[in-house]
Amino acid sequence: MASQGPLKLEEKLVCSICLEMFGTAVTMPCGHNFCMKCINNHWDKEEQETPPGEKDYTCPDCRKRFEKRLELRKNVALCSVVELVRSGEVQAFSAERKTPANGRRCSRHGRPLELYCQEDKMCICCVCTVKECRDHHRVLFEEERKRKEVGLGYLSPVICSQSEATQLQSHQFFALSFPLIFFSTQDSSERLKLGILQKFAHLMKELEECQRGAVDKIEQEQATALGQVEENWSQLQDHLAMLIQHQQKAQELLTCVDDMKFLEEFLLHPSPGSLGVLPAVEFNVASAVDSTAKILNEVSRLLLEDLPNSLNSKAADAETKGKFFPWGPSLPLPSWTPNHRNLTFDPDTANRYLQLSNQNQKAKHSHSPDGLCQDHAGRFELWQVLCSQSYSQGHHYWEVRISSHSVILGVTYKKIQRKKRAGRSFSIGLDGLSWGLQIREDCYLAWHEGQSHKIRAPLYKCLGVSLDYGTGILSFYGIGDKMRLLHSFHCVFTEPLYPVFWLCEGRAVTLCQQN
Repeated sequence: MASQGPLKLEEKLVCSICLEMFGTAVTMPCGHNFCMKCINNHWDKEEQETPPGEKDYTCPDCRKRFEKRLELRKNVALCSVVELVRSGEVQAFSAERKTPANGRRCSRHGRPLELYCQEDKMCICCVCTVKECRDHHRVLFEEERKRKEVGLGYLSPVICSQSEATQLQSHQFFALSFPLIFFSTQDSSERLKLGILQKFAHLMKELEECQRGAVDKIEQEQATALGQVEENWSQLQDHLAMLIQHQQKAQELLTCVDDMKFLEEFLLHPSPGSLGVLPAVEFNVASAVDSTAKILNEVSRLLLEDLPNSLNSKAADAETKGKFFPWGPSLPLPSWTPNHRNLTFDPDTANRYLQLSNQNQKAKHSHSPDGLCQDHAGRFELWQVLCSQSYSQGHHYWEVRISSHSVILGVTYKKIQRKKRAGRSFSIGLDGLSWGLQIREDCYLAWHEGQSHKIRAPLYKCLGVSLDYGTGILSFYGIGDKMRLLHSFHCVFTEPLYPVFWLCEGRAVTLCQQN
């Protein structure tokens, strides 16, 4: 139709490389037009991809080849037409084309809304026809309105019929079904609520019993160990008293001048002998409640993550959709204020390939070992390093920046494995002494007791670690525009915890500091 003339003109003024209206238009010897910047970028790319001595230059449209790079000049006439179209000075070829009386403009391009796109079901401007709706079916507002008015005319009797049927159904429901459903729902909800309350009461009672049992077991183990300590102490004191008495008798005999009396008294004063090996005092608080601790870890995860998530349908839906929440999709907003800790690396534990700088606040994996690094019992053979600080109570939070993926951060007891093992480049999270988060290129792995849990999330260069020692919750967060929970461990901690890191070759970790 005639009203489509300006639209066809604007389509002809689009660069086939950038799909935008020409900037500085240039014309090739083959007759095709491009933006000067676009065609030069195209030829730059061809120069990089073609081996030296075999360079040729092509037209992106017809693929015609040129032996030398052409010196293209601005097409003044074509640029003038583009400027006219941009400024809106090109008028319609038909009296049918006109600016809408309401004067509404496109929210994306600021041009008057002139046509209706049937695929996108929205009003569009002339620029939309060149870009987003280029291949869509477009009609005038009047045509689309007539088509929809016909549809409304057919629907009107149907709507009236459905309205009458709905009113009749509403009267029947209120008179017959509503009382039955109301009282049935009320009765069912009361019974369900009572059952839930009884179940929680039973669980709390059992938890209290388990708590008393675990505490009693620890106290029994403690009493046994302290009793052995007292017994060993008593034996040592008795043996020491006997040795002192024997020494005094020996001194008296040595001062005796009567040889016969000396020999007679010597027979009555035998050697006291040695004390022997004292029984070892064994008290391993972790093994005393090891099975209980594992159950508590799982119960903690169920109560703090799965149970609130099951009761909050919105949180569950948001988690499945992968939305971001300030403190993660499964846990509610914590009541604590982050108590930031300024950490420093412990140089006596750093592997020889890890160079510490910035007052021990930055660690980088270099290509060569530090020749001045002295031997130390706590130094890692693995590419790992501990922090100097440790925590055994309270709530703590710290942040780190990483240069790239292939880094592990976590916490550990001080007796973590420091020697190399076959087939393993790190020891964080491979036993029950440490917990770690491995940052990989495509995902995260949460490690503990040699088991890993995969987490799908984008790569964060800044990460936060929250350690609530008392409640046994260790959480890792990704920090971007918002804070996202990546993973939480639920544990029973029994020893001081040290922040620990593993760095692959060329990687760097910086401990964030706050005043």
